[in-house]
Amino acid sequence: MNNRIKNSLRNGVWGGLAGFIAERGLEYATGVDFIDGVMEIAGATLGVLAANRDLIQLAYDSAVQVTGKEPKDLSNAEWEEVRQKYPRAVGYLEQALAVR
Repeated sequence: MNNRIKNSLRNGVWGGLAGFIAERGLEYATGVDFIDGVMEIAGATLGVLAANRDLIQLAYDSAVQVTGKEPKDLSNAEWEEVRQKYPRAVGYLEQALAVR
């Protein structure tokens, strides 16, 4: 778990730094003043997601293992079956798919 936290922090910092550089470069090149922090936040968010993509793959694999179907094709009953067996994995997958 500590490695996951370290990877998330490291990738978030690098993503934020890349967003900062990109934002300043675009402002300088185009003369357009972007809203401060937009690209930094986007870069940090993408960096954290990249560090934790293995969680999404694990959740996807768990759903396929239980039902033999793609998560997008599951009925509500099948989704609940997967949730019973892998509650945390379903939570990660729902966040990744933005299922509400």
